[in-house]
Amino acid sequence: MRHSHHTHLNLFAAGSVAILLLAGCGSAETPSTAAPEPSGADQAAPASEVTSSFGSYESPDPAVWDGMQRSSRYIPAADGTKLAIDVFLPTREGATPTKPVPVVLHYTRYIRAQEGEDGELITRGENDPILKHLLSHGYAVAVADARGTGASYGVHHGAFSVEETEDSYAIIEWLAAQPWSNGKVGMAGRSYPGMTQYQAATQAPPALKAIFPEMAGPTAYDFINRGGAYKQDFVEQWGQGTQAQDLGEAGMPAKVDEDLEGVMRAEAIEQHKQNLWARDLVQPGYELRNFSVDTLNGGHWSWDKVIASIDDADAIAASGVGIYHLIGWYDIYTTQQAWMYATLEGRANQKMMIGPWVHSGGYGGMVHKTEMLRWYDYWLKDIDNGVLDDNPVHYFVMNGNHTLPPDIEETAPTLDEAAAEDGTNWLSSDVWPVPTAATRLYLDGATSGTVASVNDGTLTSMPPAAAGADTYTVDYTSRKGSFSRWMNGYGTRRNTPAGATYFDERSAENEKALTYTTAALSEDMTIVGYPTAHLVVSSDHTDGDVMVYLEEIDTEGRSHYITEGVVRASHRKTSEAPFNNFGLPYHRSYAEDLAPLTPGEPTLLEFDIMGTAIVIDAGHRLRLTIAGADAANFALYPDPQGKQAPTIQVHRGAEQGSHIILPVVSGGEAAAVATR
Repeated sequence: MRHSHHTHLNLFAAGSVAILLLAGCGSAETPSTAAPEPSGADQAAPASEVTSSFGSYESPDPAVWDGMQRSSRYIPAADGTKLAIDVFLPTREGATPTKPVPVVLHYTRYIRAQEGEDGELITRGENDPILKHLLSHGYAVAVADARGTGASYGVHHGAFSVEETEDSYAIIEWLAAQPWSNGKVGMAGRSYPGMTQYQAATQAPPALKAIFPEMAGPTAYDFINRGGAYKQDFVEQWGQGTQAQDLGEAGMPAKVDEDLEGVMRAEAIEQHKQNLWARDLVQPGYELRNFSVDTLNGGHWSWDKVIASIDDADAIAASGVGIYHLIGWYDIYTTQQAWMYATLEGRANQKMMIGPWVHSGGYGGMVHKTEMLRWYDYWLKDIDNGVLDDNPVHYFVMNGNHTLPPDIEETAPTLDEAAAEDGTNWLSSDVWPVPTAATRLYLDGATSGTVASVNDGTLTSMPPAAAGADTYTVDYTSRKGSFSRWMNGYGTRRNTPAGATYFDERSAENEKALTYTTAALSEDMTIVGYPTAHLVVSSDHTDGDVMVYLEEIDTEGRSHYITEGVVRASHRKTSEAPFNNFGLPYHRSYAEDLAPLTPGEPTLLEFDIMGTAIVIDAGHRLRLTIAGADAANFALYPDPQGKQAPTIQVHRGAEQGSHIILPVVSGGEAAAVATR
């Protein structure tokens, strides 16, 4: 139900929703003279003078720039298409630097700037806390509309098209050639503007020195069709929002400076009418990883080769670009983005941090701003601050539940936000995933007495002595809850003053499904990494989706969401992944891989469950919930009308019976604590 949350689909649809631009902000002042140079602004500082560690940094280039100068223009792509770009130069007392400065590019399909009421401009450079932070430290900032979006000309041939990716080269090299630029370019942005960074690195523009992709999925197929199941709600909401943006129906994109009457902007929006919309891609074959479509004007789009930047990991590694991956444990790309880090390991200068955030979480916080500044001071200003001397991976271990608190009107808006900013619970490692013990828990037919579910089974460390099965007719009203990580991915928060992103307590949803619950834990259990589920299932249908949820049950019996996985039965075949996926079950999902179920025949389904790092408190329980639908997020399948629900059986018993495998940290030590 939509009444419990609200969605922002103006400038930040599916992107950095935490940075909503504020109405009434005009363009910045225009300087008249050059500013005196701040001390240290144009020279590197020796390492001995720099205080620098994860989340803590005193830059030798202080934040003395107190304003910005904005200009906007069209620049040509390689094929002549006019691309709209805003450039912000830092100012001090109204004047720009006397020496060239590095520049950070935000390359987006979510509108670089928007006209508010009475023609007032709402720009990212003036409102995005990260871009403002960089400007205050003497960086220039550029924000560019992808072709076919915003005020840029051209046709958008679908997400991360060949043309969009190639355009990044022209934009970056143009920025490097400007007289105010020192020739070194970085990139910043979350979600789509994070993925454009990976794509740009595949082009190896000489001026691109470092990127900072945030909550960005290098394998979009594994997000939209995870395990073969289709995230219908996300595609519909994101597609409607981006179409409205591209056509100027969700607020007009800002004109460039030379386009005084808006004639050029109108011409650009007219061309956008030929865009390939998300709904156009939802056609037979869309559920296959090797699906592709030829579009207007010779454009080409595919899951497998065009938008899967992980397939171009060799090109990214060869580019020499420094990469800092930022991930959230409750993000929509939690596992997929870590695959990119693993695939590039040993071949790129890279770091990764994984915080306790949803898609919008942590944006503009101290950890975020500090780590980006450390990264770009090193790569773009040649400040030897030791950022590469730290362990390459920092990750946050969550403690406590993350569902709706009783004081929702007063609490922090995002999951574990305060603890992450305080610096607690951060660990570091020189390897990823960290070493863990594979702890296997079996589905058992004994009754736990903790929930009024369809079966109320148990999870045990020993395989059941006797085989059995639990029967369940899919309830098509089942869902993760009224709010999900997937909804936050296209801009949704709860309708509270703070825009909370806590999840629903799941006991009511458990009652619609099969559940298997452990006994109360005698000691804390720390899970760090990527759980898997291995279920032996039979059905009276030839296909169907199966959802699994891992939950923490507190001492009062309330069920708190941890993570989830999904597999469509016909996509069950596993293959060796073409990239480093930690050895998790990989569903290639090519046409030749698909196989219907034989009704009544037990069949193994293997689940790659989204990663997590969490302490399950002593006295609490773990629960695995199995459902056949998530009506709020996934298309109902196999019957979209929700009338012919499959009846399935989950088989248990013996070593080969249904079970889950958890990556449990032995001895309570995951890695060295990253002290602040």
